Amino acid sequence: MFLKFNHHKKLPLMLPKFEQKVIDTKGYSFTLRRATSQDIDTLIKIEEAVYDGQAPWLLRDFLSELSRPHIRLYLVAERNAQIVAFAGGAYRRDTQDIHITNIAVLPIWQNIGLGSTIMTEIRLFAEQIGVMTMTLEARASNSGAIALYQRLGYEQTGIKKGYYLGDHEDAVSMARTIDNQNSNN
Repeated sequence: MFLKFNHHKKLPLMLPKFEQKVIDTKGYSFTLRRATSQDIDTLIKIEEAVYDGQAPWLLRDFLSELSRPHIRLYLVAERNAQIVAFAGGAYRRDTQDIHITNIAVLPIWQNIGLGSTIMTEIRLFAEQIGVMTMTLEARASNSGAIALYQRLGYEQTGIKKGYYLGDHEDAVSMARTIDNQNSNN
């Protein structure tokens, strides 16, 4: 179903630089840039706003992820110098995949397409470097997220029973094949 190896293109050993850019969605402009360790407190506050006061990821989790920019791509969306959303992915060269590890949009900025736009920017970045798939997990109860991912071209590939810490909710595994034919590299 999903290709795992691209014999026509050699993937980079580490992720290239992500160039800061302005993205627009529904009449709003945001600056999209790579996250830094100085952003962690804000990322945790965004998670708390999204997840009813609970941050699924701790300071140490974000520190671990952001300390590996050669294999992690974490992007933040800012409006008026305030971070309002973020998404992160783990580059897995061996499986030619970027695995989306985390995405959150402040509730007041949800439903304007910001999450979709950030996910699209990560996909475009993945296309440029020759990655073949993007994968992720979503809570089985999160029908809104699952619908969003389906609109973005993800298909369900399985269920991971008891995946989430704490409540042991099942996760829906999803994947999307990336069309590298349009890539310039």
